Amino acid sequence: MRRLGKVLHLTPRGLVLRVEQLPKLGQATYDGDGVRVGGVLDLFGPVAAPYAVIRPDRELNLAKLNELIGRDIYMGERYGKKVRKAKKVPRVPKRKAHP
Repeated sequence: MRRLGKVLHLTPRGLVLRVEQLPKLGQATYDGDGVRVGGVLDLFGPVAAPYAVIRPDRELNLAKLNELIGRDIYMGERYGKKVRKAKKVPRVPKRKAHP
């Protein structure tokens, strides 16, 4: 897991943190103990120093979310479908023109 950033505060939409590395939307986030916190909901702010909103999982209560303020959050694997590689399709040979 890679360090994503430090939680600044809690809003009605989720946890706000300043990111060190740009995550993808929907990417899973974890606390220092490896417990899933939620997924990246939104990215905003200046390009040089963006912020992210983490939508918390439903299992986390308000007390647990308040404990995360000031702590580091880490990003893990991307949430959702895996990226598929394109299949190679054989080409149909061109027909020769009749003279």
